[in-house]
Amino acid sequence: MQMVCPIPAINFKPVENRKKMAKNMYLCPCYYFPVRSGGAGRASFVIAVELKSGNVNPDHWIKRGAALLMSLDS
Repeated sequence: MQMVCPIPAINFKPVENRKKMAKNMYLCPCYYFPVRSGGAGRASFVIAVELKSGNVNPDHWIKRGAALLMSLDS
């Protein structure tokens, strides 16, 4: 069990909105800072990223509060 682990850089490619999300995909929130509520007049949420949930249900990651962080500084 790791609190923080690195993830490769993500390159975003714009596409038209899709009607349905693929099966076994976790809609992972991405935040600027570990304090998810933000602070000092700045929001922390950036975007939701679709990640493959592996061989577990996406609810597995939701229950654990898994998220991407762009910075470990608060």
